[in-house]
Amino acid sequence: MENKYVKNTLKCNIKVSGIYTIHYFKYGKNFNFKGEQHDFWEMIFIDSGKAVIVADNKEYTLSQGQTFFHKPNEVHKVYTGNQFANSAIISFECKSSQVKALADKVWELSEYEKSLLNKIIQEAKNSYDDKLNEIYLTKMNKKHNAPFGGDQIIKNSIELLIISLLRKITPVKTEKQNSEINLCATQLVSDVKDILTKTLDVNEDISLDTLSYKLGFSKSYIKAQFKKQTGYSVIQYYINLKIDKAKELLSQQKYTVSEIADLLGFSSVYYFSRQFKTLTDMSPTEYVNSIKADNVL
Repeated sequence: MENKYVKNTLKCNIKVSGIYTIHYFKYGKNFNFKGEQHDFWEMIFIDSGKAVIVADNKEYTLSQGQTFFHKPNEVHKVYTGNQFANSAIISFECKSSQVKALADKVWELSEYEKSLLNKIIQEAKNSYDDKLNEIYLTKMNKKHNAPFGGDQIIKNSIELLIISLLRKITPVKTEKQNSEINLCATQLVSDVKDILTKTLDVNEDISLDTLSYKLGFSKSYIKAQFKKQTGYSVIQYYINLKIDKAKELLSQQKYTVSEIADLLGFSSVYYFSRQFKTLTDMSPTEYVNSIKADNVL
């Protein structure tokens, strides 16, 4: 007897129909882009450092890990002041009405969302001839030997990134007790992140034992809740923070690679370099060599 299968038609809530430019900039001190306006979306993400963006005469300060979406026809510009900053900028066409909810707000990207953004940048490098730091680029030119499916990976990754952000503002109905439990766990994870971040500023290393003592929860509970909410172990998240801090320090060009490894509590320069290469696809030395003295580095 033949089974009768029923097809489920897939619904596409978010559809990206094209890209205009994909950039990765290393801004120098006192960089100031005077501004522009266009009829498509533009996303700016601060990979390290800090920058100020202006959207229709309203200023927003973006720190490391934060992003902002400029809506179509919005006059926008960016400047750094007396500091360095690295940024990824993606301009794209999306007619889906839901994406409007991303405008006029600073967003904090999760590690999953950062991985999608990194995939977009890497595919752009592989698929297009243009340098990603060309500030006045108006048309990207496809490589004749571009890898199969590169455009689709870029398109899908942008869509997944938008969907992930929109899910953060989609209301979810839960029972009161579950809501309170989730709130407590969310606060715990937030506290862990705060402690880990603060240790980088004072060059102090930290362990799970110390976190357990400071927060009053068992190591196993902290590890389980952190993994559940972030998708990363505490240790891997801490390493990611250290590498982000290392990128900031390398951009300042004040310290050697060995000094940065020591400042961030890595057991050796070799281990630091291996972790840096794993997360950025560049060695610390290659990263330093990519930084130039111009305002857009």
